[in-house]
Amino acid sequence: MESKIKIKEQKHLDLVLKKLKDANKILSKSIDALGKGTLERLRELREGGKTDDFYVFFEQLHEKHEAFNIKDKYKRIEELSYLRKEPYFSRIDLHDKNTAITKRIYIGKFGYSEKNPVVTDWRTKVASVYYRYRYPQQNVEYETPEGKVTSDLKLKRTYEIDSGELLKYYNNDLQLDENEIILEKIEERTGGVLEDIVETIQESQLDIIEADPRQVLIVQGCVGSGKSTVAIHKLAHIFFNYPKIIKPERSILIAKNQILVSYLSTLFPKLGIFDLNYKTLSDLIINLVFREEIKITTDFTLENKTSKFDTKKQSRLRKKIAFIHKTYETKIENIFKPEGFESFGGFKYTSKQTPFENVSEALKDMEEELSFQKQELKGNPKSPRTWFYKENISSLRRIIRKLLSLRNELKRKVVPRLVKEFGLDLKSKLNYQKTLIYIYVYASVIGFSKVIKYEYCVVDEGQDFSLLEYLVLNKFVIRGRLSIFGDLNQSMGDDGIANWEDIKKAVPEAAKASVFKLDTNYRSTKQIIDLANKVIGKYTTHFLPKSINRMGKEPIIELYKNEDEMLNDLQYQLSKDKAELDKSIGVIAFGDNLYNQCKQVIKKVGINKNKVIYLEDSNQIIYIPKGVYASEFKNCKGLEFAKVYVVGLNLKKVENFSKAREAFIAITRAMNELIVYGIS
Repeated sequence: MESKIKIKEQKHLDLVLKKLKDANKILSKSIDALGKGTLERLRELREGGKTDDFYVFFEQLHEKHEAFNIKDKYKRIEELSYLRKEPYFSRIDLHDKNTAITKRIYIGKFGYSEKNPVVTDWRTKVASVYYRYRYPQQNVEYETPEGKVTSDLKLKRTYEIDSGELLKYYNNDLQLDENEIILEKIEERTGGVLEDIVETIQESQLDIIEADPRQVLIVQGCVGSGKSTVAIHKLAHIFFNYPKIIKPERSILIAKNQILVSYLSTLFPKLGIFDLNYKTLSDLIINLVFREEIKITTDFTLENKTSKFDTKKQSRLRKKIAFIHKTYETKIENIFKPEGFESFGGFKYTSKQTPFENVSEALKDMEEELSFQKQELKGNPKSPRTWFYKENISSLRRIIRKLLSLRNELKRKVVPRLVKEFGLDLKSKLNYQKTLIYIYVYASVIGFSKVIKYEYCVVDEGQDFSLLEYLVLNKFVIRGRLSIFGDLNQSMGDDGIANWEDIKKAVPEAAKASVFKLDTNYRSTKQIIDLANKVIGKYTTHFLPKSINRMGKEPIIELYKNEDEMLNDLQYQLSKDKAELDKSIGVIAFGDNLYNQCKQVIKKVGINKNKVIYLEDSNQIIYIPKGVYASEFKNCKGLEFAKVYVVGLNLKKVENFSKAREAFIAITRAMNELIVYGIS
């Protein structure tokens, strides 16, 4: 390392750190002053004892807080807190040939500006140069609000900064394989929690992150390709670049189970995301039923194969709904046909709204017209046109009664009759599948009045959702703004989709979807990937993960005569791990009974309770980077651990594609070490 350059870079770093420290101090003082002023005024009011003054004060305080934007200020403090530890991770020097000016741009996880940018946010357009070009070269391109810009990339430099100290830097040129940087970052990970990839985003990942959020996005990402992490980085990128049309509080991340949802949420604060909604689809449905006061009773513990509602049934249901649209378009038109009513016609029916919403829109128009006619009559009681106003009022009242009758008919007759045709008994509890059918019908015929549609939705492990689930989920999102991330090789059960093309049958907007593929595994060692591909490669050659040749230990595969022998060995190995618990360790058991026995083994080992996490839906889970995680196989999807024990899997008895996928999923939870225990 050239000492002069390092000294110069350290001086720049020190200057940036001082600016960040000063900015944090000013921001903290302004918040403290606001709080101090509020407390002093409250004390005065309490001593004065005038209740009315309290109400006036709180109204003024609310307005003051809105103007001050305290929420944004606290967010900036969080960002500054991170930047003071690692202000930036890279630098690019861009030379403009026209002006002969070279801009030096330092890129960080968050941005900070004074008169000019001090640190440039990784989500800006200019920062894409760092990710898209491996080494200094001429005529690099990037987008700006004014259009495309071409410059020469004179320098690309990567830094390693820890707690404000410059440890080292790399000049990225032809001699440096950037995989070395990625490998180094991966080696530092302990698993157990999701880490951001801001410093190591690959061009294929950036294409997904920067893709237009106003259309459907489908990502087929092989195991360990970082698709879930990319999904969350995409959200951070959207909120930064499209703040007026897509807001975090009006966006949602959907996953199949609560364990995965809470795991993914650990990455949100690291990327400055604090208001995003995240739920399972079943949680979303339950919330909708409650808020819309829909009169059904549900029991999601009942048998609920959503795949039984196949494409033929879905097609028939859509045709029925289209017929209802046509019927009520005609019924509305017919209301205005009688003599005396035709002058109030002209309402334009639209299939973009539900039949109920169309009737309500026509009703609103008539009520406004009725109010106008009443005002005219009241304002001109002796006018020669009095009889005309009275006739109009009489006609409008009859029209309104007819429209109210149509609206009532849709809710009380049409919806119940239609769902009954598809096997729903509304006097009984509805399982998950039947609830989905009801909600789809309700959303298509009536619509939501209290639940606002989301501006954006990310679906993780998208291969595990059925077409019926996509059909319903699309009702919660405006204009098909869906990003779907998944891996067809990791499908579990019979309910998932067989092909990404199938989504078009449930989400019409997917006909113009942007489709991407990620085929490189950044999680596991080559030895683990080779084993995983060997297991699943007997049944498919599609979407197999490619290794980046990160070398590690060979997986250990052990077979035992019985469970006692197997569990005794697990206990022995965990006792050795307990001595130096410096990483995440996953214990993945196949089956309820074996999972419960593994829990007993962990308790016998005597690992600190604060370091043991049981991955169960009923538990409040706190994810930590160094600890032991126990999971039944069905709950391990999407997670990763430095070391993994797979318990109860005999790879010699994997005899079909479904079982191969299960083995493939369990094996690839491991980053560095894998031990597979089975019964012979």
